[in-house]
Amino acid sequence: MPANLTAYQLRSLVLDYLCHSCYTNTARAFNRDSTVRHLDADGDEIVESLNPDGSGFSATVGGRRSAERFEQHLREVELRQEIRTQILSGRVEEAIALLNKHFPSVLSETAASTMVENLGSDSLSSTNDVEYISSTSTEPAHLLLNLHILAFCEACRTVPLEYPTKQGSMEAYSYLTESETSLEPAVNQESLEKLLARAQKLYVRMTMLPNPADHATYLKELERVGGLLAYKVPEKSSISKYYLSLERREAVANQINRAILKRTGKPLISTIELITRHTHVLWQNAHRLGVKPRPGTALPPRNTKTTSLSGADSEFVPTFDLHQFLESKP
Repeated sequence: MPANLTAYQLRSLVLDYLCHSCYTNTARAFNRDSTVRHLDADGDEIVESLNPDGSGFSATVGGRRSAERFEQHLREVELRQEIRTQILSGRVEEAIALLNKHFPSVLSETAASTMVENLGSDSLSSTNDVEYISSTSTEPAHLLLNLHILAFCEACRTVPLEYPTKQGSMEAYSYLTESETSLEPAVNQESLEKLLARAQKLYVRMTMLPNPADHATYLKELERVGGLLAYKVPEKSSISKYYLSLERREAVANQINRAILKRTGKPLISTIELITRHTHVLWQNAHRLGVKPRPGTALPPRNTKTTSLSGADSEFVPTFDLHQFLESKP
């Protein structure tokens, strides 16, 4: 990234981060208060507007059209945040309904193919040469099965897990005392039959995965998840930390969020995060290869706690540590 960024570029980076992180109220306020307006030769107002692919902002004529495009983008961001909140709250069926209504390509192979054709190959890639690839699958069949597995886990739950969690609550259910757990909830035959029916449907969904290589992986997953049925209070089991924790909900919510961004042709991470990751890799490899800095080169601050300033390492460029970099700034 060049050191002499313009005000437009800095504003674009901030707005991109706010929108990507779903801080829509802050984005609206920042957009309103930081917009720089100019007039063209005809006296028409020129303002910055959000690019259709969400990759940044460009100057366009007509403030009303720009504001409408920005609001349209924020409405999509708010829908993405609503789906995430539903998953984090354990309301998986509601999240699936919202996905099918507003982002059908995320859970449908047919809709996904149509979306790719409509967007075009250029729209699915970042405007820069560097692109972040999702670390988790964004295939509709995988996403739908993962959502139904989470819904099954939530149906097995006997101790509510509120979101957002209240201050002082113990997410791993260690707050349950022996006297409380001795009053185990009565599992009636009807609820048990419903859970068994859900488990059977999960198995059928697994056999319907288009790639046979996925069957063995998901079969092991279903075997572990099915272990929740063996406990009257699953939250006190050894597997609850994997399937009944907030981290489990977060993992699925993050995977769905990345899939929405991909299917709508948006970058999977903000530009600031992409630049930070790229910078970290560049300095790390330069240090590993023993690159010596040129005179006058601006270097990242060295972490004196983990790196000795004496010896051969001190002659090479340092690695980039974001926390150390932020702490060194006045």
